[in-house]
Amino acid sequence: MSSRNMKLDEIRARAQEAAVITEQRRQDALDAWQAHEDQANAARLKTEKLRALRLARDAEKAAVKTVASRSAAAVKRPLRVAAKAL
Repeated sequence: MSSRNMKLDEIRARAQEAAVITEQRRQDALDAWQAHEDQANAARLKTEKLRALRLARDAEKAAVKTVASRSAAAVKRPLRVAAKAL
């Protein structure tokens, strides 16, 4: 339908309807973008938490291994006894 044959009120009504539809689409896009960002943030937080837990576990294993190797080295060393004078 051409706007030449339409009355001014009809043209305004169509323009207003188009503006409402455009605004709704913009809002839907913003909502979708926000949902995407929220999901990405949740994934980043989960990754950071898992990385921290893994680093803590690895540090604990390293500490236990160090203590175990020190105690094993201490057990393996022979005791040195001073010779008695005759």
